[in-house]
Amino acid sequence: MLGEKDIVGVHDLVVHDYGPGRVMISLHAEVPADGNMIALHDTVDNLEKRLRAECGCEAVIHMDPVALQDEQTNRLREEIAALVQEIDASLTVHDFRVVPGHTHTNLVFDVVVPFGFPLSDEEVRSKISERVLALEKNCYAVVQVDKASVTKE
Repeated sequence: MLGEKDIVGVHDLVVHDYGPGRVMISLHAEVPADGNMIALHDTVDNLEKRLRAECGCEAVIHMDPVALQDEQTNRLREEIAALVQEIDASLTVHDFRVVPGHTHTNLVFDVVVPFGFPLSDEEVRSKISERVLALEKNCYAVVQVDKASVTKE
């Protein structure tokens, strides 16, 4: 899937098993925000068909547009990913976007925490928010905490 030219990332992959012959795959595919939505939709439709044929199950792919050509977004994405890794190396960031406003800018993103992570969701949000404010005075973190659905061995 990552070999497709218009797919720049994949996350939230879930295999739903409802019994014999009733398996479904869902995932989020990151696509260029400035891409042609008709062409991107066609790419995603073809990937769903390919997954159906190769895996023998239904597939649903959600498209997440990602700003790739915006220097500020790219800089902030890298800084936030590093900041989150400083809290704990097992944390990862996805679905990052910048939402500018008149008085401040919201940095909206998901953070994946591993199974059994010692901090609560609110503690994770709080630590990230404090560090974001220290990094960028007029930026606020809007964090969705996702639980990893698999453990790393």
